[in-house]
Amino acid sequence: MNAVDLLPIGEVARSTGVAVSAVRYYDEIGVINASARVGGKRRFDPDTVGRVSFIRRSQEAGFSLDEIRTILDETQGGWRGLVEDKLAELSERRDRLDTMINMLAEIRDCGCEAVASCPRAMPA
Repeated sequence: MNAVDLLPIGEVARSTGVAVSAVRYYDEIGVINASARVGGKRRFDPDTVGRVSFIRRSQEAGFSLDEIRTILDETQGGWRGLVEDKLAELSERRDRLDTMINMLAEIRDCGCEAVASCPRAMPA
C-alpha cells in the first residue's frame, strides 16, 4: 500500500469517535498496528477504522482489551471459545436488562407516589 493511501492517526480517531490517545494506546498494546511511519508519525491502513470500531463496540459491551486481543488474534485461533463464553454472558446480561426495563416501565405506569412503597417494585 502506498503511504499516500494510509491514514494519519487523527483521521482514524475522527472516523471512529475515539480519542487520538486511545488509537495510540491500541497501537502500543497491539490490538491495531500502524502500517508505517511518515515523518515519525503513525499511519494506518484504512481497514484500521473498522478494527477500531469493532474494539470500541466490544468495549462498550463489556469486553476487556485482553479479550478483544484474543478475538482479533489471527495466529492463535483461540477466539471461538471466548466468543461462545461471551455470547452466553451477553445473553444473560440482556435477559437481566430486559427484566429491569419491564419492571421500570411497570413502576412508571402504576401510579404509586414512591418506588419504595410500590408493590410492583417491591413484591412480597
